[in-house]
Amino acid sequence: MKVTSKLADMDFQFGAIEYKRDHLIARSADGRGMPTTVYISPDDVLAMLKSALSRPMVWLYIIAFPFFFVRYRRRQAARQKAARQKPPR
Repeated sequence: MKVTSKLADMDFQFGAIEYKRDHLIARSADGRGMPTTVYISPDDVLAMLKSALSRPMVWLYIIAFPFFFVRYRRRQAARQKAARQKPPR
């Protein structure tokens, strides 16, 4: 996941996710650049669902997700294959 803001541009990979005192706590994967913790309250979940599910493009993305997933993985594999076949300079 790519996180972009005025403070930082970073890649975030989910590591541990835990439940504590009515909150979900998502921590970044070990070995990533900057350790990050995201606290998600029940209100945050409802706001996200309300916002996401009221947009038709989110429904389209959910319905077409298998297609997007396969296409994404194929493109990644093609990029990795091209990078391996590129001769060193």
